[in-house]
Amino acid sequence: MASKSLAAPFKRYFAKRGYAQAVPAVKKDVRVQATVLPNKTLVAALDNGSPVTRVTIAFKAGSRYEPQTELGISHVLRTAAGLTTKNASVFLIARKLAQIGATVSASGDREFVYYTLEATQDNLPEALAYLNNVVSNQEFRPWELSEITPRQKYEIASLPPQVRAIDLLHKAAFRRGLGNSLFISPKRIGKVSSESLQHYASTTLTPGRCAVIVVGDSQEKATLVAQNLQLPTSGDAQTEASTYYGGELRKEIGGDLAHLAIAVQGAPAGSPQSLALAVAARAFGNGPVTKWGADNSPLAKAVGNIGPFAAAGFNVSYSDNGLFGVVLSVPKDEANVAAKAVAKLIKSSSLSGDAIQAGKNQLKLQILSEAETGTSLAENLAAQGLYTGNVKSPADLAKEVDNISNSDVSQVLANAAKSKISVGAAGNLAFVPYADEL
Repeated sequence: MASKSLAAPFKRYFAKRGYAQAVPAVKKDVRVQATVLPNKTLVAALDNGSPVTRVTIAFKAGSRYEPQTELGISHVLRTAAGLTTKNASVFLIARKLAQIGATVSASGDREFVYYTLEATQDNLPEALAYLNNVVSNQEFRPWELSEITPRQKYEIASLPPQVRAIDLLHKAAFRRGLGNSLFISPKRIGKVSSESLQHYASTTLTPGRCAVIVVGDSQEKATLVAQNLQLPTSGDAQTEASTYYGGELRKEIGGDLAHLAIAVQGAPAGSPQSLALAVAARAFGNGPVTKWGADNSPLAKAVGNIGPFAAAGFNVSYSDNGLFGVVLSVPKDEANVAAKAVAKLIKSSSLSGDAIQAGKNQLKLQILSEAETGTSLAENLAAQGLYTGNVKSPADLAKEVDNISNSDVSQVLANAAKSKISVGAAGNLAFVPYADEL
């Protein structure tokens, strides 16, 4: 019996530092305006008439850019957001944001780090001053860095096993770069120095690696925000293209369940193949669509009637590579049968026209639903801009999904099936088959 527990695929796992609360937004679809400033900062705005404005400042500073001697530093950078800056103490930042009903959060993935502000229109100017401070004037005082180590330990300890499996999958598939973990190793907590953070920030938080997105206000406001940022102009972190190797990593943590992430090579972000694979991932299945209902997706049919399980197709795309596959949670005794069935489905490159159409409809719903969450919309637009240099509205993306044909999906599945399979596994692995057995 399939479960809804993986209804939201683990495409990205956030670490946030938030303050106060903001009013929910009222939205309507409008055109996105975008431009690139002379300092190479991408600026975009979507004025949807919301009483709450969201401002996201994103940088190419994710875990893939970490030096091999400083793994986990992007995790520390995220959790250090909101600490004392050159112009304001950590207490003053938290107190002022609370007084004006604003919130600032930091989140990230393997490519980017996002600083997002939410504030009502009348308090936006004051809130922007503190966002600028949080982004531009960080000091990383050693005694304050030591105070956030309990938070890092908590985030590591509370990771869902499915997220651990996804993290292991990336390490097995790419080794370095995109294979770097989103999270700092427990052994390195407290060992990242203030000087290392300053150097990492000065080489990654630069204008040419930055995108400023405003949802709920004009492009002029976005341009003003970008121009007021006090970012270092010297230094630029270098990274090599991540090669897909394929492989396997396993972490035995006990319990009654086995959690697996099984994938093949995907496609880069912004490519037609990436969108077609996103359709295929939704077509594979994402759990029952009604509470306590039956799951008739291709994924559920492939796994069969083995008892309670949860499975979801996923597709993650990065600037130069990607992964396409399935996340699976299953009782340990059934792991062998279920894993082999999932691997066979991924390698079969066969989906019916009805399944593909269902996948397109579900993907459009996901795109448009995420657009109703202002923070998600702002961060998604920022990622688009940094990936491709172009920003499209959710409505435009939904139209592109409509234009994908069945043959497009079949072709990308066939190409993906030719690559070596990768596996990340966590939990009770007594009966989990090895990659070469799939």
